[in-house]
Amino acid sequence: MIKITCDICMDLLPLVQDNVASADSITVVKQHLETCSECRAMFEGQIPIPSNNNQIIKKLQRKTYTFLSMVLMFGIFFGLSLTATNELFLNSLIMPILGCIGYYLFQWKTLYITPILLLITHFIINTFDLIRGLEYLDILSLFMWTAIYSFFSIIGTMIAGLTHFALRKHSGDMSRGI
Repeated sequence: MIKITCDICMDLLPLVQDNVASADSITVVKQHLETCSECRAMFEGQIPIPSNNNQIIKKLQRKTYTFLSMVLMFGIFFGLSLTATNELFLNSLIMPILGCIGYYLFQWKTLYITPILLLITHFIINTFDLIRGLEYLDILSLFMWTAIYSFFSIIGTMIAGLTHFALRKHSGDMSRGI
């Protein structure tokens, strides 16, 4: 007979109740339930099993937010590095995607946050190119390209925002039976 603690039993109870636990786990849990009235009450549904779903959801949201923030910054650096190349046209695809990611991160604030990030990053890259003696943009060109990229990112933001609004509106209609 293997003895387990109540904490281990609590971890295994949902698996046993859903019939996905191994035979050994079921045996150990049943043995524990014979001697522990609190765990038996939870197993029988008299006391709800405590869950930490909110903690799991918050942790997942934090990881998603961090990942998308890194993707946004990488996308900005990658897109801006294409400015003086033959692949410049790819920014017409990259920047709207960055606008969508920005909308997920900042909602409608991304209408000004993403252009500010673009301008600051573009200025930093241009300054490093100037220091290294590479080809760099004059200040007017820097603002012009930043404005063009900002326009494309705003298009992506609008697409994401309107899609979010439409899906939220549609799901509300579905719940009312319309």
